[in-house]
Amino acid sequence: MSVNVKPIMAAIVEAAETLNTAPDDYINPDDGLKYCGKCHTPKEAYFPEQYCKNGLNKHPIACKCAAEERARREAEQRELERLNRIAMLRSEAFRDIPAAGWRFENAEVMTPQLAKARAYSENWDAFRQDGTGLLLFGNVGTGKSYAAGCIANALIEKMVSVLFVGLSDVVNRMQGNFGADRDACLKMLMRPELLILDDLGAERNTSFGKERVFDVVNKRLLTGKPMIVTTNIPLSVMQKAADLDERRIYDRVLEICVPIQFNGENFRKGNAAENVKRAAKILNQEN
Repeated sequence: MSVNVKPIMAAIVEAAETLNTAPDDYINPDDGLKYCGKCHTPKEAYFPEQYCKNGLNKHPIACKCAAEERARREAEQRELERLNRIAMLRSEAFRDIPAAGWRFENAEVMTPQLAKARAYSENWDAFRQDGTGLLLFGNVGTGKSYAAGCIANALIEKMVSVLFVGLSDVVNRMQGNFGADRDACLKMLMRPELLILDDLGAERNTSFGKERVFDVVNKRLLTGKPMIVTTNIPLSVMQKAADLDERRIYDRVLEICVPIQFNGENFRKGNAAENVKRAAKILNQEN
């Protein structure tokens, strides 16, 4: 059974013509094409001669202002998708650690250590390719975790997947897992492009805890993906560890992580003291 395509084509052309028409459009007598009354650019174009059939010799096109509007809407949609992706990455990165607001631009002082951390995030592609991470070590409260969080947020803005976890939490969660469950936990830690293991040495000082930490560190090394490790353990202690289990862990970390020492005053203690003074001042004013 043959089908008469002429009415179908005519209907398609009429529908396209209706969608591509505005009250202030006009026909340009110089070329016989319809023009937009706003931007005065064509809203039609001629088919190549070999494609002109059944009296159809023109087809709709987007005028300049319509093309710009479409480009603007597409850009808005891409930006919305980007922001949604970043929000999802941030929620996945900081499940247990309140580091979502830790940013280089919010730091009160750009210390040499923070500057190095920022350089790491800015040169992420090179470090990722080499599988190189960082070991942030030093005294309690000197800004190691903050620096790691700043790196995480800077990379998330580039839509890099990050997971920031405390090692003691990792060990505690794996303690009750066996077989497939433990493997699933390890796979979860291997999935992100950057893994941040916070506070090495705070986990339980047992053979089980050390074995789990070694599993995580060793498996991460084998994936070739970078990791950042923070710890209060001095580098000299890590390099000369007498305990065999600890030495296995530290050797793996130092194999792929560049050490950066954090020193100076305890920022957390200083901030806490300022908060106490501020609260006391407010309370004394109330009395």
